[in-house]
Amino acid sequence: MRRTQNRGWWWVWGLIVTVAGAMGSRADDSPPDPTRYRSPGQLAISARAGRLAVADQTRRSVVLVDADKWKIAARVPLAGRPTAVVWDPAGSVLYAAEHGAGTVAVIDGAKGEVRSRIRVGKWPAALAAAPARTPRRLYVGNQDRHTVSVVQWDANGPQVVKEIPVSREPSDMEVTPDGRYVVVANLLPHGSGLDPDLSAEVSIVDTQTLSVAHAVKLPPGSTLVRGVCVGPKGRWAYVVHGLGRFTSPITQLERGWVNTYALSIIDVAEGHRRATVLLDELTRGAADPHSIVVSPDGRYVWISHTGVHEVSRVDVGLLHELFEGNVPKWLVDLKDGMRDNIWVEIQRDRSKISVLQDDLTALFIARAIERWPSGGTGPKGLALSADGTRLWVANYFSGGVSLLQTETGRVDTTLSLGAQPEPDAVRRGERIFHDATYAFQRWHSCASCHANEGRVDGLRWDFLADGIGNAKDTVSLVWLHHTEPMNRRATVATAKECARGGLQSTNGLVPTEQDVEDLYAYLTSLRPMPSPHLDENGRRTAAAVRGKAIFEGRAGCAQCHPAPYFTDRKMHNVGVLSPNEPDGRYDTPSLIEAYRTGPYLHDGRAVTLREVLVEHNEKGLHGKVKGLSEQQLKDLIEYVKSL
Repeated sequence: MRRTQNRGWWWVWGLIVTVAGAMGSRADDSPPDPTRYRSPGQLAISARAGRLAVADQTRRSVVLVDADKWKIAARVPLAGRPTAVVWDPAGSVLYAAEHGAGTVAVIDGAKGEVRSRIRVGKWPAALAAAPARTPRRLYVGNQDRHTVSVVQWDANGPQVVKEIPVSREPSDMEVTPDGRYVVVANLLPHGSGLDPDLSAEVSIVDTQTLSVAHAVKLPPGSTLVRGVCVGPKGRWAYVVHGLGRFTSPITQLERGWVNTYALSIIDVAEGHRRATVLLDELTRGAADPHSIVVSPDGRYVWISHTGVHEVSRVDVGLLHELFEGNVPKWLVDLKDGMRDNIWVEIQRDRSKISVLQDDLTALFIARAIERWPSGGTGPKGLALSADGTRLWVANYFSGGVSLLQTETGRVDTTLSLGAQPEPDAVRRGERIFHDATYAFQRWHSCASCHANEGRVDGLRWDFLADGIGNAKDTVSLVWLHHTEPMNRRATVATAKECARGGLQSTNGLVPTEQDVEDLYAYLTSLRPMPSPHLDENGRRTAAAVRGKAIFEGRAGCAQCHPAPYFTDRKMHNVGVLSPNEPDGRYDTPSLIEAYRTGPYLHDGRAVTLREVLVEHNEKGLHGKVKGLSEQQLKDLIEYVKSL
């Protein structure tokens, strides 16, 4: 009953898409305007004020809902895309992260007005408020800086008193009830693609020392860590994430061979991962878990699954009992064929808890998980009532919020955030991109490997379009129609073929022609973000200006990476060889958004841009950097980060 290899060779002829080559002007590609759609993302409930805050991401606003009367009370326009919302302990002030604006809006919850703004990193993506009876603080996860800003109030108002480095792209966070720790989910792994143990990690910040007390590694292949919550007693943190099987070739999708999805349980004070359990079923994936909330008594957690339009409820109270070896008789009697099941094995040997991260049936046979429809499409944010009986679910693509009964999963009612026009091709394609029901057994969506609107997951994968035993790193899809041909070995001629192959080969289903056209429309709508390495006026720093001269001159980088898309769309051997590809010829990748798309080189062996230019450039085939001073090298890298 456990996850095992399927010996029937159902070949999945996948492909890794790369941004590699194009000529022409970026100005010719006007991005579509998504602001006419309602797209609820994160939620936050104030029990005292009776108000539910809904982050309407495409409208760049927060919608305040009267939770009792179930009607919209106010709409608050914002300066950036709202990626996180949280109430202060009194429930009267709402904080909203304004991604792209570099601020957190301070909103009067009663009046529905922005009082002021707090300047933080350019891409704030996570918020957590310290509980009452502790120093008044707000913790802000900066996606662009890979840091947590500590905002503290004094007589002069809010001040950033510390910026704490974490692993990579903090995506969610929560403070323990006593205020002692902040548990930070880091979205992506940070390390070399050649490392078989590569995984994302959870940073546990000590609020007394304002430093990272523990960096808790998740199981190998863990990525897209989007949701975290802390139990009511503060001992346990619960984290949801993807769990990619990136060390195996992509020869099939069945039984979680490529992607699975997990709940990891962490002892906060000890900085230790107690267990990781799979949320999938044997033949049905639980793709793309996004948010997680815990019941007031700590017995249950609820998890949204964006890719399959469901919410799951996990009995974590039962799991803790099972981890201690307290297995009920009915479960003891349940056999795995002729063998004892995994819970009986754990009862005999606690070290077997580690096996749970590969077991697709453990939660199911223990009756510890239920899955329900979310009441819409693309569920993201969750909020739980103070008594634990009601669950609000933000359905991104439906444009509304559903109210579910937590005991039965029944949808009581749904509130629309406003008029929702018929989706155009780009919006339809966006849904397909994030929808795992377009894949065999729902094991993944396109977004499962291309996070943040088509970027990367930090892992490498061994697809079969270019043979076996030569894994390549996941690359960004931004500007893919200007960077043809596709993938590292240029085996796909056009972006349209890439869209078709992604659905047909990588996802294992036969798409309609309309599906292909819609997905292509979405992929070609993707645009680079302004680099956070530009100055406050959106201009290059002095170091980047100096680096540009080196890039175009002495280092010779522009020969293969010419503007505007920074690729010549040709194959080159830059001296980075793999055993199964001795010619060393790979398609030139675009350098657009290189600051956020590591690891680097075709197999992800380089963690940093410096490693690309120095450690893996012995013969000077990948930029003529020998002889550059340390400052010149830094300037060159600063320019690449500005693209």
